Amino acid sequence: MIENNKTVAIIGYGPAGICSTKCSIENGLIPTVFEMSSELGGVWNPSIGKCWDNLTTNVSRYVMCFSDFDYHNDDYDIFPNYKTVYQYLINYVNHFDLNKYVLFNSMVFKVERINGGNTIDDDNENDDDKNSKIKITWRNNINNKTYSKIFDFLIVATGLFSKPQSSSVYENELKQFTGKIIHSQDYKNNENYKGKNVVVLGSSTSACEISAEISMVTKKCIVVGHENSFIYGKLLPNENGTKLVPLDSILFQRSKSYEQQSLSKEDFSKLKKQMNIKYCPNQIKHINPTSKIIVNSPNDKTLGFVASLSYVEQVEKGLISVFCGNQFTITSSSGKTITISNSIGESFKEENIDFVILCNGYQPDLSFFDENILKSVDYLPSDSKRPVCLYKNIFAPNSKNIAFVSFFRSLFVAEVELMSRMITMIFSGKIPYPTDHEIQNGFVNRENNNNNNNNNTNDPPYFLVAGSTVLCDQIAKEIGVLPDFEKLKQTDPKLYELLWNGYFTPATYRLVGCGSNPKVAKEMIEKVNKIYNNLCD
Repeated sequence: MIENNKTVAIIGYGPAGICSTKCSIENGLIPTVFEMSSELGGVWNPSIGKCWDNLTTNVSRYVMCFSDFDYHNDDYDIFPNYKTVYQYLINYVNHFDLNKYVLFNSMVFKVERINGGNTIDDDNENDDDKNSKIKITWRNNINNKTYSKIFDFLIVATGLFSKPQSSSVYENELKQFTGKIIHSQDYKNNENYKGKNVVVLGSSTSACEISAEISMVTKKCIVVGHENSFIYGKLLPNENGTKLVPLDSILFQRSKSYEQQSLSKEDFSKLKKQMNIKYCPNQIKHINPTSKIIVNSPNDKTLGFVASLSYVEQVEKGLISVFCGNQFTITSSSGKTITISNSIGESFKEENIDFVILCNGYQPDLSFFDENILKSVDYLPSDSKRPVCLYKNIFAPNSKNIAFVSFFRSLFVAEVELMSRMITMIFSGKIPYPTDHEIQNGFVNRENNNNNNNNNTNDPPYFLVAGSTVLCDQIAKEIGVLPDFEKLKQTDPKLYELLWNGYFTPATYRLVGCGSNPKVAKEMIEKVNKIYNNLCD
């Protein structure tokens, strides 16, 4: 690693900020990380309080890891608890000695693009000017002093979960409600809900997981959500139907992902229906007309992806009542009575409700940017699916020295790490910045996003089915770290088989190219496939 004396500011020290720091060092940049809290980890940090006690990852630990560092403990659960993930991040940071680049307790409150001491107006600025810099102004939370420093580049790694979506959305509807209202970030366990009547508002993973947990002790648990998603188990039947295996061992296999990605939109829709029938049969009316968790898909709309260990089981037991789809929501309240209505005229009253838990998600906080930068990324924090509009979810037009990491919904960290590698390789000059033509053709804004024909890599809900694997490979190819699969088929057919027809492993992206460590990568790939084969056989 050779330093090029270029400096990069990184805001946030969760998984995205951590790997951006390491990637910056690998590519010769000099990073300074600004973390508002006193510890690393972002949402995984227990002291931040955004995770409930029993929260676990949606995918297995074999893909919920960085490409060159595994969990080093085979006793961990297949779906790690958030505290295990937090310890993993600590181990990673200590192993690569990253904390020395971090300013903890440092709240960034102003970011400006400057040129010769003057603030740049993005509407008029010629971004080919190599003299443009980033001025960061922050406050130390301990001594309350304010500081400023100028950097060559900026990586924004604060992510999508900076603060809860406002409860004011339901201010009128819940104004007369006399029970308690909490946001999901304040939920820790089900102890306070024994024998209570609870409404969980939302249809995402957190709504499903929290309602599944509290329904074990509540008198009544009701889930109300705008959207209607198929709920996949975190454990799915293997090919032979003889065992339950982690969902990632099925959904992200490379050969199948490429086959799915090459399908026409019509054929891909048929495939999704087949998968839903296979993995979610109880949620389909013509298969199980008496099911308590029927999913209706108006106009064959692409539905979101939700994974849960026990939600469907709790619904089928009658422990959870579901009012989801057709824009179901709370429309009014009086005392402890809540009215639930939808867009097709159905309305229901639920009485004696003690708690409403808002699982309406989080939003990013980019308040440190000036208006010009926010305008350039079409910042809309209330849009939970695409709060900022970027080229490949990374770069904003007219701001070549600013990049974003983890501003999209992802199932595992491989995408985040590859984006960090791409950004730092571009900033260090190892690979060129995308051309104006590439940015224009690859930029997806809110207006044209709904009309894109891509099966999944631009699908904002969750990169359904094949999207994550293919997206990772696309980025890896651009930065020169994707193995040549056709060549491997001839030179190392065993490794080829593991990569192409085996199980997705982030270590794939350490076999070749910048930052490669083929010996360690191959060991990790073989280890994961051996473990998965034992699980799946």
